[in-house]
Amino acid sequence: MAYTTLDGGTGKAATGSKVRTVTVAKGTVQATVSGSGTLFSPSDAGQDFTTGGRLTAVKVAVGDTVKKGQVLATVDTTTAQQQVDQAQSALTAAQANLNKAEAGETVTTTVPGSANSGSGSGGSASGGSGSGGSGSRGNSGGSAAASTPQPTTTTTVKVDQAQVAQAQQQVDNAQTTLTNAKAALTGTTLTATTDGTVASVSAKAGDTVSGSGSGSSGSGSGSSTTAKSSTGSGSSSTTPTGFIVLTNPSGMEVTANFSELDSLKLKKGQTATVTLNAQSDTKLDATVLSVSSLPSSSTNGAVQYGATLQIGGDTSALRTGLSATISVVTGSAENALSVPTAALQGTGSTRTATVVHEDGSTERVQVGVGIEGDTTAQVTDGLTEGEKVELTATTAGTGNGFPSGQFPGTGGAGGLGGGAAGGFGGGGNGGGRSGGNSGNGGGGSRG
Repeated sequence: MAYTTLDGGTGKAATGSKVRTVTVAKGTVQATVSGSGTLFSPSDAGQDFTTGGRLTAVKVAVGDTVKKGQVLATVDTTTAQQQVDQAQSALTAAQANLNKAEAGETVTTTVPGSANSGSGSGGSASGGSGSGGSGSRGNSGGSAAASTPQPTTTTTVKVDQAQVAQAQQQVDNAQTTLTNAKAALTGTTLTATTDGTVASVSAKAGDTVSGSGSGSSGSGSGSSTTAKSSTGSGSSSTTPTGFIVLTNPSGMEVTANFSELDSLKLKKGQTATVTLNAQSDTKLDATVLSVSSLPSSSTNGAVQYGATLQIGGDTSALRTGLSATISVVTGSAENALSVPTAALQGTGSTRTATVVHEDGSTERVQVGVGIEGDTTAQVTDGLTEGEKVELTATTAGTGNGFPSGQFPGTGGAGGLGGGAAGGFGGGGNGGGRSGGNSGNGGGGSRG
C-alpha cells in the first residue's frame, strides 16, 4: 500500500500523521458464504438379514473388500425350509380344490316319452241269398298300430361359480404364502448390496441375529442412525448401522449447515471449497447438489438450513464422518475494478470513498458496488483504474480498527484546552506530539 500525508484542515498534503491509501486495480472478486458439515458416502450401507436366526457362518471380517452380491454370512435354514414345504403342500391342495370346482357336477335328467294313437278300418261280409243256400260271413277287423313311449335323457355339467371364486382365492393366498416363504428362505443368506469395505461385524457364528425385513440400511433403504448436520428436509449425514456395515469412499458428499441469511444465497451448481478440520491443508473441490427448503436446526432463535455438496476428484482416502468447513462461491467477477472494503463507507450497492489526488487533496465520491467479498469489493462506477483511495479502517491497525496516525473522532491525548499535546480530535499516538489529523485548525493545539 502507498502512504501519503494529508493536512487535516485543507485536505492538502502535510507533514502530520500518515494516511493509508490503496490503488484501484483490476482483479477477481469473489463473494462466499461459509458453513460447517460432515462427509459421507451415499454408497455406505448397513447389511442386515431379512430372516433372523442362528448364525451358521460369517464369511467376512473387518477390513475385507467385498463386491456387490458376495455372500457375507448365513443363518440356519431349517425353519425357513419347513415353511416352504408346508406352503407348497397347501398350494397343491388348493389347486386341486380349484380344479374340482371348475370341473363342476355332472347332472343327468330323464324326461318320460308320450304314447302315439293308432286307427283300423273294418270290412263287411255279404252273404248270398238263396233258398237253402249257404253263405259265408266275412269278419271285419281293424288293426291298431300300437306304440311304446320312449324317455328322453339329458346330461349337463353344473358349475358353482361362487365355489370356484372361493377356491381361486384359496389358491391365490397359498401362492402368496409360498412366495413369502421362499423369500424368507433366501433371506437366510446375507449378500452385499454394494461394493465396499467391511467396517464392522456385530456378531459371530452361533449368535442369534434378528431379521430386518429389508436387507440394508444407511443412505439407501432400511434402518439407520442419522446425524443431523444439515439434506433431506434439512440436510443430514447418514451413518449406517447393521449386522455388517460396508463403507465406500467413492462419490463422497458433504452435508453442511448455513445461517438463514447465507442459505438464501446458495444455488444448485455453485462451486465450493471443502477444508477438512483434521487436515487444514487439504482442500477439496465441491459442487452444490441441493439446498434444503426446511430448517435443519434452530438454536436460541438462530435458524440454519442444510445443503448437500458433491466432492470432486479422488476421494478414496476420505472417510464418512470427517468434519469440514465449506466455503461456497455465491458470486464472482473477473478482471473487475476493485478496492478493499476498508476503502468504502456505507452499505448497499451505492457507497462513498475518499479519492486522494496527486497533489494530496482529497475528494469524496459515490461508488457503485457489485460483487463484494470478505476483503474486496467490485467497483462498478465512480472510480477509475489507477486512482488512489483512502483506507478508512484496517483490521490490523492501532486503535479502533483504524491505521496508525488516527482519524477524526478517535481522539488521542490532549483535549480542548491548550498546552496539552494533541488537539481536538487529533493527538496522534502519544503525548509530546503537537497537531492532529484534521482537527479544528492546523498544526498546533487548540487554545
